[in-house]
Amino acid sequence: MTAPASTVAELGVFTRGYCLEFARTSKHPPARLWRAITDSEELTRWMAYPARIDARVGGEYFVDFRRTNGGELDGVIVKLEHQRHLRYAWGTSVVDWKLEPDGHGTRHVFAQHGLYVREITGEEGLAAGWHVWLEDLEQFLDTGSPSSEKEGEARWLELQTSYRRNLEAVVAPPGLTADG
Repeated sequence: MTAPASTVAELGVFTRGYCLEFARTSKHPPARLWRAITDSEELTRWMAYPARIDARVGGEYFVDFRRTNGGELDGVIVKLEHQRHLRYAWGTSVVDWKLEPDGHGTRHVFAQHGLYVREITGEEGLAAGWHVWLEDLEQFLDTGSPSSEKEGEARWLELQTSYRRNLEAVVAPPGLTADG
């Protein structure tokens, strides 16, 4: 039996997107790492941008990148398991921090899901930026301060070439066109 044309639902539409994920091991315990990613003052110090965090489900996760024309990370916390898992929605993406004890330290995975290629110059800057901030996080945990802004920018620029190649390989694998 064929349904009348007026009652046939249109098929869903596929869009090409990607997830950016970093797995790291820190020599610092989960409680210390957790404080660095959920306390406004700590986050402000290691990211070097003003931050506000209301560490509860439904609470705000905000970082102000405007001084470098990066806009704002204006998110809402959607999952919070103390010292284990932080998830916040940010625009059309979801950011996940998962922590697990690893001896005296912590294995942690940072992921940003739901990213899409915006076809803008510098898309690789997002990955390079998170990479630098994760390095700065470890340096902050070790020394109490992140790298200087000049050092961070140099590292960010250095990483972009590698991330551009990786991004192009994932979002436009050989044999696929921009039309899908």
